[in-house]
Amino acid sequence: MRLIGMVVILIGLKMAWPLTDPVNTLLSLIVGGWIGSLLGVNAALDRFGVWAESKAGRTGFSKGFIAATLIFNVGAMAILGALQEGLTGRYSILATKAVLDGTTSLLLTTVAGWGVIVAAIPTVVYEGVLSLLAGDVKDALQGALMQDVSVVGGLIIATIGFNFLLDRTVINIGDLLPALVVTLALGWVKMHGLSFL
Repeated sequence: MRLIGMVVILIGLKMAWPLTDPVNTLLSLIVGGWIGSLLGVNAALDRFGVWAESKAGRTGFSKGFIAATLIFNVGAMAILGALQEGLTGRYSILATKAVLDGTTSLLLTTVAGWGVIVAAIPTVVYEGVLSLLAGDVKDALQGALMQDVSVVGGLIIATIGFNFLLDRTVINIGDLLPALVVTLALGWVKMHGLSFL
């Protein structure tokens, strides 16, 4: 588990590099974490996990589901791959991502439970919707905005690895999910001539 945690940290930090706008990134994580805590996102995900475990009679759902959903869906490859397929019909990025995700899921399932398998459902929905709406979101998700999302998403993924490395929950990952929306908002503001620097 600790070795996989180290690899997940590396994946997250690689996504987050280079950190082009540390102030917007920090604001995204702080404000997003505060919103997530206020809304009880992590607690809601935990309740869903307990419910799923009780229905299936198996444990370990929540941890694996959250970790895998984030790893598979947060990042430039997920967005760019879906956009490439939707706009051009080519799927080279998604094919490469599928191999990486498949390998990661095999390793992750051994330590994070069967929820990793269920994470395929939101992944298909998320990438499918992006692919179908590619023409509409193409202009919005580009350049600095894409980089900001990748940085924040990468740091959230690194946090998953950090929790794995310590074998306990130090930071509630679910509560950080709104940071992705906050970074989109801050990136949009920055693109239109304003900045928090």
